[in-house]
Amino acid sequence: MKKFAIAMLVIVCCGVANALSMDDVMSKAMTKLPFGKGSKDVLIITNLGYSEGSQIYYDDFVKDVLRLNLSMERNVQFVHSSYNKPLWFAFFNKTTGECLYIRISNDRITKIVKENISAEKLLSKPEEFDKKIKSKIFDGNEFSIITIANVWALGMPWELKKSAEFHNHICPGLLSGIMIADFLKKNVKNDSYYIILAVPPWCKDDALQIVFDSTVGKRRMFVKQLSEEQKKFLPNEFKDIAGIYILWNRKEGKGTAYILTFDWEKAYEDSGVNWSDIKDFSSYRWWWARLKMDIAMMKYLNQPEWYVRVDRKLEVDSKTLQKLETAGVNPLEVLGIEKLKESATVKRSPFPFEVLILAVICACAVKRIL
Repeated sequence: MKKFAIAMLVIVCCGVANALSMDDVMSKAMTKLPFGKGSKDVLIITNLGYSEGSQIYYDDFVKDVLRLNLSMERNVQFVHSSYNKPLWFAFFNKTTGECLYIRISNDRITKIVKENISAEKLLSKPEEFDKKIKSKIFDGNEFSIITIANVWALGMPWELKKSAEFHNHICPGLLSGIMIADFLKKNVKNDSYYIILAVPPWCKDDALQIVFDSTVGKRRMFVKQLSEEQKKFLPNEFKDIAGIYILWNRKEGKGTAYILTFDWEKAYEDSGVNWSDIKDFSSYRWWWARLKMDIAMMKYLNQPEWYVRVDRKLEVDSKTLQKLETAGVNPLEVLGIEKLKESATVKRSPFPFEVLILAVICACAVKRIL
């Protein structure tokens, strides 16, 4: 019995000795990046707490961050990931542009790689980094890391940090959501909240759920995609529609609907990119254009009116709200914005003449048999 107990103690001690320590991760980062205590130039990006089982390191991670005189607010960016993704950390130095990526698997450091990801380098030599994206140098997290790191280097407000955590990267769509939220904030009162009709949905809606707590699960966001046919019949002033935002007062049972648009044409012009670049997934241009737009749009982050405008303001009662929320209903038609032409409505096929003739013949044949 005593020998068994000793053997078990040895196994446990060996397990503890070989287990991953956050001190080990931090020490490697400080040596290989490098950075020192209290550095204002370093950002730690990680999916800690989302990767299955990684929460066991959370307390030690926080202790190490504070021990190094770093700030959980200013120096750490958590990002959402699926539970079945490995735990990883990316340490970024905004002064040098260097990023150290560390992957954790089975309580071990299984990958360490260092790369310069400064926006200046990536935008000037995209072909070079595109090869590394294709090789998954950061295990497929390249876009998340390069966008978050470079936007953070420009100064990232808290609500954008929280939205980036949920969305797990920063793209022009997410930035448009932050701008829309800032545009709408001036109307919110203590006794009101926004019910959002994401018409059409895009990345903005992740930011809006974070800022306003208008989540799908709370039935404060309803996602409705527009078909290509419906888009054709949108009035010109609504071609860039960015959703319907209903400032709702539950006590009074009524609200005000703001139909907003976002000027993407101006955003592309300000950024020096084209829509075709955004859609070009066969080359580097898909991530290059998004990163370039991120950098350009950050200049206007505190000036939402530069891109956002109200194109219609309508009063809504509870009966109308119920219609707007209902599945299969086009909310733009309910509000009188989109009136489909008769040719665009679902056509009911007239009773075919050939079928009528065949029915008569069959009836006559049956009559003769009887």
